[in-house]
Amino acid sequence: MLSRQLSVNLSNRFFGKLKIPDSHILIIGPTGSGKTNTAKVLVEEYVKKGVSVLILDWHGEYKGLKRYVPGENLSMNILAGHDKIDVEFVVDLLSQVFQLTEPQWYFLVKSLKERGKDGLKLSYLIEAVEDQPSRDYKEFEVKAALLRRLSLLNEGVMGMVLNGDEAPYFLFEDNVIVDLSTLPLKYRGLLALVILKHLYDFSVFARGITGRILHATLIEEAWNIIPYRARWDPPSIGERLFLEVRKFGEQVIAVSQRLDDLSERVVRNSQLILIHNPYPQDLLKIGFQADTISRTRFKAKRGIIYAVYPDTVKPLRVRRASIL
Repeated sequence: MLSRQLSVNLSNRFFGKLKIPDSHILIIGPTGSGKTNTAKVLVEEYVKKGVSVLILDWHGEYKGLKRYVPGENLSMNILAGHDKIDVEFVVDLLSQVFQLTEPQWYFLVKSLKERGKDGLKLSYLIEAVEDQPSRDYKEFEVKAALLRRLSLLNEGVMGMVLNGDEAPYFLFEDNVIVDLSTLPLKYRGLLALVILKHLYDFSVFARGITGRILHATLIEEAWNIIPYRARWDPPSIGERLFLEVRKFGEQVIAVSQRLDDLSERVVRNSQLILIHNPYPQDLLKIGFQADTISRTRFKAKRGIIYAVYPDTVKPLRVRRASIL
């Protein structure tokens, strides 16, 4: 169990100690800077402290924990474990992946609302669209376009994954890696969002609101899940889940190359940012004054990170990961 006072040691030295805040964490750095190693070391420290961690592994870079691989030993219901289908989530999720038009979006909403099943397999979703009558040729074209997209998804590895019977709550009760690298790129984000929605539901129903962090989820290539958006645009599905899940005892550790790639609200709601090779614009974005940046000597060196809190910054050297 993770309390507000938890501290970890990323370098095995006294000055490598890091106090973990009661918030989400960002790990930022360009390719080759060592950010994945930093993420691994942080997870190793959590495991030592008895904190369960879920890793959404984008490129198959993690090892040493129980691994679930889509199409091999991982299947789930898209939405199971609660009273009714969250129609808005399912439709928004598929719209994000397939760039659905407004008529397609509406047709899918209507199909799901009239289906009325508890939980949702991918095959049920296709049946719901197939069973929905077309009133004219235009609706027939809309329906056909939807079925082409959904059938393609249903025939591959994702079909094997999303036609399971149960919610994947087993992913949230132990130290687990989900290897997303076996999927096509556009489907990695889809599966990650499905898992995060199950995580949110699990947190709400199994934990309830709590002031403590009880579990951590590490997301590699987090810009796919919580992307930057204009301030007038609505938040993405991932951003909504990211901001909501914290109150239910979940900490998210988001790994990305640049702060500019991530939602500004996500950045503002993260009270610890671990930065490799910090750019001045990144430091300005998180609240540093220009004169402070000019007075501080920031090193662009592999293995050196800057732990940025709301009121201070701490440089430290990160050891090599030994387990992951």
